[in-house]
Amino acid sequence: MKQPSIFQEQDGAFSMRRTLALLYALSSNGCLWLAALSGSMAGVWAGLAALAAVLILTGYTTIEGLKGLASAIKGTECGKED
Repeated sequence: MKQPSIFQEQDGAFSMRRTLALLYALSSNGCLWLAALSGSMAGVWAGLAALAAVLILTGYTTIEGLKGLASAIKGTECGKED
């Protein structure tokens, strides 16, 4: 079976969270660099907000991955009791 790419969930579905995390990571770097060059505090706040979004979106992906790992260890589907 083919391994999913970084933009796919384990079942092969497209992961919008991972795609948005990459987009926000790139934009936060851009905002912070532009703010550093121009001295604008608005760019700093935009960069920090985008960085926070990256951490939140990556956290959700990590939590879903841990739930999948826990359910694999238990041998059941996550959220369903036998």
